[in-house]
Amino acid sequence: MNEFEKAKAYIVDKNTSLPKTSKELGIPLQTLKGYRMNPDKLKTAAWERVHKLAEAYKRKQYKFINGEVRKHEKF
Repeated sequence: MNEFEKAKAYIVDKNTSLPKTSKELGIPLQTLKGYRMNPDKLKTAAWERVHKLAEAYKRKQYKFINGEVRKHEKF
């Protein structure tokens, strides 16, 4: 999976909070909303933004694999 595919997977995941991502990565919320509505816009996005989103994807997957984040778990 390349950087573009990781960024795309991260942005289209409905469990990804766009306001939180905006604050953490410094990417405007409207830009993230645009990417979610049309993920192909990432093809023309600045490499830095794609890289930041890909890194966020990697962190999210790492946490999930190591049990630090439990998605959809009911207590």
